[in-house]
Amino acid sequence: MRVSGLQVAATAVSLLTLGVAVATSGLPAPSYTAGFAPHAVTAAAALVGAIFALFPKAAPLGWPAAVLLLWSAGGLVLDAFRAFFAVTGIPAGDFARVDWPGMAGRALALAATALVGALLLRRARVPRGPWLGYTAFALGFVYPAAKLYWSFGGAFLRPAVYEEGFPYGELIMLAVGAAGSLALVQRWGRRLPRGLVVAGGWTGAAMLATMGSMSVFGTLAQLLGVTDGPVPLGDVPAVITVSVVYGSWLLFGLAVGGATLAFQRR
Repeated sequence: MRVSGLQVAATAVSLLTLGVAVATSGLPAPSYTAGFAPHAVTAAAALVGAIFALFPKAAPLGWPAAVLLLWSAGGLVLDAFRAFFAVTGIPAGDFARVDWPGMAGRALALAATALVGALLLRRARVPRGPWLGYTAFALGFVYPAAKLYWSFGGAFLRPAVYEEGFPYGELIMLAVGAAGSLALVQRWGRRLPRGLVVAGGWTGAAMLATMGSMSVFGTLAQLLGVTDGPVPLGDVPAVITVSVVYGSWLLFGLAVGGATLAFQRR
């Protein structure tokens, strides 16, 4: 049996992810990691991912491994923001506290997701036409529009823990995400440097999908009693908001990823 370099890399990173998950399972973690994927989930996903990497024809193993590894990588963006304040020394209070061992494990989980996903997508068909890019464009409006509505006093599905303030950051995210989504499917995007468009597409997909998976799977696990999480289950609007509005990040990321793959193959 011939083993490709991609298989070797996917196997090695998956096993490394497994090792880090086991090694850090007993360490204390900051409160902000409540609701993140349990170490046992990461370890199991990494083990299955390594098996699939060695035997890539076993696609039924690869897909659940990739999904659970994606959940395991959830929170990495939040880690990165906290690490920025911790490294630069900019006063941020508790927000500068970082779960460094957990961050390393989540970074490895994301790398394993990418490699296992690459094995799965080598022969996967991508829908033709620009609809994935336009779907991503539309999904990019969900979260910023909700935050804008709440900032002007809207009360429908407004979580009790909502923080006041105009959503400048969310609107910037909307502009960047909208432009990036359209660049993947419109002619003017082909005039841009190909590497820039592809790198931007995959970076955006990774950030959105990991944050979305953290919200969706974390809330589901909390509802099932698998993990303790930050979502106040007694606040129905908060549960719906996290599951649906924040869950749009997951769909947004998957749509951007699909559009980026189609752009590469075009």
